[in-house]
Amino acid sequence: MSGPGKPWLLLDIDGVLNPTDDHADRGFTEHHLHGYRVQLSREHGRMLNDLDREGLVDLRWATTWNHAANAYVAPAVGLTGPLPVLVIDRALAGPVPFGVNWKAASVLAEADSKPFAWLDDFLTDADRRWAEARVLDTGIPTLLVPVDPAVGLLPDHLDQVRSWARSTSGPGVLTGAELLRRTPHLSADPVARERADWFARTCNALPDQAGGLDRRDLTVSLWDRCASAVTAEYADGSRGLRPTDEFVRQSFRRFLRDDGTAATVWADRAALRAAQPERGDVTHAKDSYRLVLAETPDRDAGPRIQLLVDSAVADLGISPDIQRTHRSIQLGPSGPLVQVSVRADRRDTSSDLTVAFGHDGQAERVPYDQLLRDGPDALRERVTRVGRSVAELQERRSAAVAYLPRPAARRHQQQPYQPTAAVRPPTSPQPSRGRR
Repeated sequence: MSGPGKPWLLLDIDGVLNPTDDHADRGFTEHHLHGYRVQLSREHGRMLNDLDREGLVDLRWATTWNHAANAYVAPAVGLTGPLPVLVIDRALAGPVPFGVNWKAASVLAEADSKPFAWLDDFLTDADRRWAEARVLDTGIPTLLVPVDPAVGLLPDHLDQVRSWARSTSGPGVLTGAELLRRTPHLSADPVARERADWFARTCNALPDQAGGLDRRDLTVSLWDRCASAVTAEYADGSRGLRPTDEFVRQSFRRFLRDDGTAATVWADRAALRAAQPERGDVTHAKDSYRLVLAETPDRDAGPRIQLLVDSAVADLGISPDIQRTHRSIQLGPSGPLVQVSVRADRRDTSSDLTVAFGHDGQAERVPYDQLLRDGPDALRERVTRVGRSVAELQERRSAAVAYLPRPAARRHQQQPYQPTAAVRPPTSPQPSRGRR
């Protein structure tokens, strides 16, 4: 049941083949195996045997049952033979934070550079992020298929695996050379060639479609509109923020999340950002969250402010747990402080990003995409204007405090000494003496 060169399908048992709810109506029967009470279905065995015969993937156990899965579960569900076992070793995970699937350490250690799909009932947002990073950083196709533990494995889960395996196997739908032919002015640039290969490799690791959006169409559109800016961002080799490249990655991330609409939003955002490809010096370091400018910012300040805002937007795009992130801009060493807050909808960080500039509850709000359209000069003017408003507000408050009437000082009038009678401390009641 194994062959060379095919992606793996990693299969859990508890919560996948052994659901937590009673499903006798679906043909599940109770078994006592290896000291546990489980409910299993022969239909699952038939579905997995059919998938194995199609030859699209190599089935493997990835379960805490480890080798006991072949001894007990495989015969009970009717698999035609034993499956290879990806050993789950809890020690590999080390200390595990709450909400993280500790089995991922074993999976990544053994799968290494192998494409795989993983069927499991406990896949978290943290798992989704490392799976996306695996695709974007290495070009290795990776698919996580969450299964409802109360219901267990369904035919739709395996259909998703089939579609993914067909799209990510074979020679690929795009090459770096094809992309470079679309941009002849970059064809001799070694940085552009390297980025073109990355675009193509990422495209070939994506599923065919996401919400009706084709992976090749998305990649070609991104390259046509962003290739020059991305090449410029990588040209100097520094490790600062590369905003256009970061937004291209966000587009691919949304595609991996099967959200074609959001992928298009981020692609358009990357194209808007590509019109201003300055690199700047804002990085994801401790001091990247506050930008100190001259009291009257010059034109060079515009791109630096833009990069500061871009770094906040990039933070929002990566994690679904972050709804708002903050930066600050100080105008002059002791000048006013302009708070910059970027906020997204809690359920969708792809659209309606709002940037607020202000301080002390008074802010000027503008959509992020509008900032990109207006350009860095307009952004600099906006920050300068808000900075003046903040300074004026602080001056008015200082003046108001200065003119507040002060209460008259009370003179201490010395009272004549009056001795007080000594107060006896309370004592516990004494028992009465004498006859009761």
